[in-house]
Amino acid sequence: MINTEWYSIRALTLPATAIALLATFFIVWLILRIQFSKKWSDVYSDAVFTFIIVWKLSLLVTDFKSVVSYPISLLYFNGGTIGVYVGVIVASLQIWRKRHKLGFDEREMIPCSWAIILTQSIYQMLVVLLNDNTTPSEVITLVVLSLLTLLILWKLAAMKQTLLLYTVSYILVAFFQPLGVSQTAVRVSLVLLCMGIVIQRERNIVGGKE
Repeated sequence: MINTEWYSIRALTLPATAIALLATFFIVWLILRIQFSKKWSDVYSDAVFTFIIVWKLSLLVTDFKSVVSYPISLLYFNGGTIGVYVGVIVASLQIWRKRHKLGFDEREMIPCSWAIILTQSIYQMLVVLLNDNTTPSEVITLVVLSLLTLLILWKLAAMKQTLLLYTVSYILVAFFQPLGVSQTAVRVSLVLLCMGIVIQRERNIVGGKE
């Protein structure tokens, strides 16, 4: 989705995409806290914190000269698209490192799937609502993603199949959005899918299923 709107919160002005992202993190954290144990809301909040820090500090890589000249720019800017990718990868590796401690058995895979799917769906829906987009792309995004998310979470299967179904469906929805499948959110969805497949595969091997 294309950001078309900016919102002011006191002296701070933020793009609609940033507001949608922060709101999404809070909503998903609250859902996990209510639906599952405190452990999973804490895991999610840790991953979110890691993502935000890496995303902001990645400006050191993408625009080092500006940061050296104006260190305060770290408060107002971030590493952009590259920073998003790096942040998602680092947060994913953080969860991967904790995988044995978390104990990803069949039951424990469910909150992980919820977190990944809800974060993507809620973010996309909020971006649509907060920005000015074409009516067809808004309707398709809101209707398809909401129905798809409810259906998948209601009939939640194994993590790999669940994330694969969601990712394929989201890519189809992206075709009707302004930026198409080239948008950052689609690539992030693919990264999260890969993480889910790797975790699922290792769980199967450890469990003696392969």
